[in-house]
Amino acid sequence: MNDNLEEKYYKLIENNVNIGKSSDGKEFLILLSGLAVICFCIFVFSDIFSGFVIDNMSDKTQVKLENMLSGNNNNIVNKNQQKMQFLEEIKPKIISMDKKLQGKSNFNLYEIDEKIVNAYVQPNGDIYLTTGLLDKVDDKKVLTFILAHEMGHYAHRDHLKALGRELTIATLLSFITMGHKDISSTVNGFSSINNIHHSQKQEENADIYANHVMYRLYGNNNGAVEFFKFLQKEEKLPEFIYYFSTHPSNERRLYIIRNNR
Repeated sequence: MNDNLEEKYYKLIENNVNIGKSSDGKEFLILLSGLAVICFCIFVFSDIFSGFVIDNMSDKTQVKLENMLSGNNNNIVNKNQQKMQFLEEIKPKIISMDKKLQGKSNFNLYEIDEKIVNAYVQPNGDIYLTTGLLDKVDDKKVLTFILAHEMGHYAHRDHLKALGRELTIATLLSFITMGHKDISSTVNGFSSINNIHHSQKQEENADIYANHVMYRLYGNNNGAVEFFKFLQKEEKLPEFIYYFSTHPSNERRLYIIRNNR
């Protein structure tokens, strides 16, 4: 009797369309995989779309947007005058190599009083180098590579592309999540990982750009190689840390410049 009841129960479950046939874990993995595929498609589309829009933007519109997005740093100092003067002298030589750098920005150079070893470019082309960097770097070829790298970001319109990409992704993902907290958290996780990858790719492209400049100016890329060896000594970070960094590992960057003349 009990066996017959059990058999009828299983048949009832099997024929009931309201009862799922798979486990919760399997359904979750299917949902997660689906979200990953959707997010991947959105990321690819946003890269293509923002790249197309920014690359075809007029120079006049570009300059307007860049000035709107740029800010000022109040820690400007003048401690490394000779090195800054050298950079001012090498700057027009780099500009003359690329039409993308010409007629848009003055590429004003500033030294800022920060101990961290760093350099960055504003959307409008203003370039800031920290005292911590200038105090430790004496090689003129290394300084040239650093400057060319930052100008490479400007030539590629990286700031504008990153902004356009983020806006496109945010808009499309908002339609997917529809305010659902769990889905939003999962999607934001995918987005954060993708943003890191995108930033690292921009850094690699800026390295390759600066590497080409080094060969054209000096006939070699010794300054680029020395710069990454210098960073290796400065940072001393385990390799896995760079999986969560906006910059590739120095080992990776050395490999790229050695294989992209």
